[in-house]
Amino acid sequence: MEITAITAFPRQVKLKTPFKLALGELRDITTLIIKIETDDGVTGYGEASPYAPVNGETNETEQAALPVFVNALTGCDPRNLEQVHARMDVVMAGHTALKCGIDTACSDILGKAASLPLWQLLGGHSHIVTTDITIPIGTPTQMVASARTYVAAGFTALKLKAGDNEAADIAAINAVCAAVGPTISVKVDANQAWTVSQTLRIAAQLRAPNLIAIEQPVPDWQLLSLPLLRAQSHVALMLDESIHNAHDAADAIRLNAADLINIKLAKSGGLFGAAAIDATAAAAGVPCMVGCNAETRLGTAASAHFIAAHENVHYGDIDSFMLLAETDWLSGGFTSDGPTLTLSDRPGLGVDVRL
Repeated sequence: MEITAITAFPRQVKLKTPFKLALGELRDITTLIIKIETDDGVTGYGEASPYAPVNGETNETEQAALPVFVNALTGCDPRNLEQVHARMDVVMAGHTALKCGIDTACSDILGKAASLPLWQLLGGHSHIVTTDITIPIGTPTQMVASARTYVAAGFTALKLKAGDNEAADIAAINAVCAAVGPTISVKVDANQAWTVSQTLRIAAQLRAPNLIAIEQPVPDWQLLSLPLLRAQSHVALMLDESIHNAHDAADAIRLNAADLINIKLAKSGGLFGAAAIDATAAAAGVPCMVGCNAETRLGTAASAHFIAAHENVHYGDIDSFMLLAETDWLSGGFTSDGPTLTLSDRPGLGVDVRL
């Protein structure tokens, strides 16, 4: 089997409501749907979801880089994922979002060729996964109202965006934790907006027993400050923007800089890079969460398959498809009931794509 064509299709999708985080506000997204065709007639699909504030990539940069990867991969067997990544990495560094889209499309082909759903092909831990739901930055009253709505809908895990204002962050986090009660777990994501001293001040005022982690409170490059932060804070520390690949994970683990690691396929170049991060973390006894950028059902399906195949992934944060308006060009992959995603038993990703 050989790759004969790789095509990117930009698609704009609106969010149901504006979403505010420390890095800005989202109202709509433009994502790239990657289609890979082969000489055997098997076609695979993946999603490239760049986010410039984190990986320095945009839809324009990824579309500009695509011809380089097409030239490198034409004639390559898409089922040979290590070779696919070796060819991409040797011709161009970075572009992890585009590499993710290509990797996922190749993995979709691998599953289809093997007549197995991807979660089973990758390891087969379970075909049912759960996700938290993310609440954007707002007033404490707004965030409590959102939290109560989601809990009523069956969600047992919440993720709160923070980083806009220190006093407001403390008030909102404490208010939500108290409103939902101790059986609902809460994670807080500051998206690099706090300093180390701020993080310690804020954490000292957060005493809710259901607050299980603070995610990436400080800038991604401040790894050396994190062992001290961990030692002085009672809340577990999760790293996201600091971890793009297995080398980053190994450095963080060596420094005792993380209690948890958030893996994102678009940040790590796809399932292949994500597996390397997870294996590094698992070997050191560090559990992982799989998160997402603003991705459609297609990208969500890939993340869900990864979670379903890896026991060391303790948490799912793959809710972005719930925050986007419905599209008529994507269906399948999984069914969702509140926080529960049940993966399809169809080969590959199991997603129907109509471009």
